[in-house]
Amino acid sequence: MSAFAFDSNLVFDLGMNNGDDTDYYLKRGFRVVGLEANPGLCEKAALRFSDAIAQGQLAIVHAAIWESSGETVFHVNLENDHWSSIDIGWAGRNDSNCEAITVRCVTLPELFAEHGVPFYLKIDVEGVDHVVLDQLRGLERLPQFVSVEDCRFGFQYMETLSACGYDGFKLLDQSTVGDMRDPSVDHSFQPGSSGPFGNDVPGAWASYDAAVDVYSHTVRDLSGQRLAPRTQWWDIHCTHLPTSASGPSKREKHHV
Repeated sequence: MSAFAFDSNLVFDLGMNNGDDTDYYLKRGFRVVGLEANPGLCEKAALRFSDAIAQGQLAIVHAAIWESSGETVFHVNLENDHWSSIDIGWAGRNDSNCEAITVRCVTLPELFAEHGVPFYLKIDVEGVDHVVLDQLRGLERLPQFVSVEDCRFGFQYMETLSACGYDGFKLLDQSTVGDMRDPSVDHSFQPGSSGPFGNDVPGAWASYDAAVDVYSHTVRDLSGQRLAPRTQWWDIHCTHLPTSASGPSKREKHHV
């Protein structure tokens, strides 16, 4: 059975993009590893967070996460950098223009070995999120909290996370994030950012079965047909709940 990194002060931002999520994690006092395959976005983040990098609070990893290390082709969407992906079908949706570049690729276990196991793992890597989730299986130590951007594989994502030992789930409607704030650090979440995480995500933690039931009546049905309007989209959040029925430990409350 895996242990969970409830005492870590590290956050992984996989799919750092413009750095809005990293900015929030740094404000919260976490040490951050931001992974981004788009070299232009890495350069902008290096300028934006130069102080945090100099102080050792942020490490930017210019790479794509993949099934194995080495190099791979990454498709930079020239019209919407949020869609850039290893998967050309994902990156080039709506017939948008893409540029193919060669980037270094790494695995999740390699990142954990180099930087440590994070308290929170944010996964938003456009089309290869399942690769990250699959690599969580069997690891001896896992993040206390994980989030992943929902897509048509949402049922499989929750099934994989449950198999890893995560037993508390929440759905966060990302269309509402732009209206949210964290007053503890005077932070207003930008539209398109991931928003709060862990115990700060609104609502109570639900069991796997209850979360699947809510998902199947809210997001998409068991056949995969989308139920919600396109103006709504979700992140799936999960945690390993404490054994005590009284709620999170004091250490968990301190971090999130």
